[in-house]
Amino acid sequence: MESHTPPPLFDLLRHGKTESADIFRGHTEDPLSAEGWEQMEKVVANCSWDQIICSPLSRCRLFASDLAEKTNTPLFIDQQFAEYHFGDWDGRRYQEVMETDGALVTRFFDDPFNHTPPNAEEFSVFHERVKQGWESALTAFQSQSVLIITHGGVIMSVIAHVLGLDRVHGKIDVGYANLTRVRPGLADYPHRLVAHGDILPRNETED
Repeated sequence: MESHTPPPLFDLLRHGKTESADIFRGHTEDPLSAEGWEQMEKVVANCSWDQIICSPLSRCRLFASDLAEKTNTPLFIDQQFAEYHFGDWDGRRYQEVMETDGALVTRFFDDPFNHTPPNAEEFSVFHERVKQGWESALTAFQSQSVLIITHGGVIMSVIAHVLGLDRVHGKIDVGYANLTRVRPGLADYPHRLVAHGDILPRNETED
C-alpha cells in the first residue's frame, strides 16, 4: 500500500491573555497572565511541529521558548512577525486615547491603510513586512509543519495575503490563543485557509 505523506501545514497562534487589558498593546511589553499561558498550553497540548517561529515580543517569545525546549523543536525568533507599532498610542488605554483622538481611532479601525496614528508605523509598511516574513518562512520551511506564535494584527495580515485581499483588518475575530491553519500552495496551486478558531483538526487527509 502506498504511504501517504501529509502536506506541510502552517499554524499561526495568537498569544494568550495578557496582564493589561484594554490597551493599544502593539510593541509594549505586556506579559502573559497565568490565564493566558494556560490558554496557549491548552491549544498546543498533544500537538507537534517541525519548527517554531515567534515574534520577539515577550508575550509570544517566552511561551515559544518554553514550548521549544519542552518539545525539542527548533525555534526561530523573527522581527517581521512583531505586532503593529501604534506610535503615540502604544501602551495607552483605549478609553484614554478615545478621549483625545477618538475621531482618528474610528478612522484608523475603519481604514488603517489611510489613517495612521501619530508617529505610528505606516500600515502598508506593517502589512508588507508581515508578507515578507510569511513568504520567507514558506521558502525556508516549505516541507515542514510550522507553528508561528504571533499577534492578532499579524494573523489578519497573513489571512489577507493568503486570500488575496487587503481589507480584512478589523473584520476577522482573532481572539486570545486563536489558532489559524494554512496549507501552503505548491507550484501554481493556491494557499488554502484550512481552519480558524480555538480547535483545529489534527489528523487531516488531502482531498
